[in-house]
Amino acid sequence: MTGKTHRILGLAAGLTVYLTVSKPEYSPATLAVATSGSYLFSLIPDLDQEASLFWSSLPFGHAAGKIIDPLIKHRKISHSIIGVVIFSLLLKILLHSFPDYWGVNTDLVFWPAIAAYLSHLLADMFTVEGLPLFYPFGKMIGLPPKPFDGIRIVGGQWFENFVIYPLINIYLILFLYLNFDQLKSIFLK
Repeated sequence: MTGKTHRILGLAAGLTVYLTVSKPEYSPATLAVATSGSYLFSLIPDLDQEASLFWSSLPFGHAAGKIIDPLIKHRKISHSIIGVVIFSLLLKILLHSFPDYWGVNTDLVFWPAIAAYLSHLLADMFTVEGLPLFYPFGKMIGLPPKPFDGIRIVGGQWFENFVIYPLINIYLILFLYLNFDQLKSIFLK
């Protein structure tokens, strides 16, 4: 999958989790951090690529990507259960460093970011390559499994661009429309 699809899918997953588990109360800071966290965490599994949208989203990211790229091979640890655990722990540490006066409910930020990370892995499972879910053991796992793996998606091709990407956008717009009252209560006192 391409970065644009991972981004919109991560935002859709993160906002769905956020609006499903949060109470409709005034908390624009929490929503902003949850949304930006979902955006970034949807791209984190690809931080092992120099050209990743994750690096281009950060200041000096291109330089950091050049350093990381030779050290970590693509679709290895960051696309596995071990990667989910590592980045979950790192996120917990980061969120606990937020001062209280920022007004961010860090418990509500954690799950949308993890949902965005998992959405990336799930999307990549439907690609031709699959992913090493049980890294370092085993092989690449994909959906659908063999012998039906011939219908998996080739990233960046017509099916992703003209079917998957528009459907995720339609879902996100519809979901936000149907939850507009809850969004309004988060922004307005």
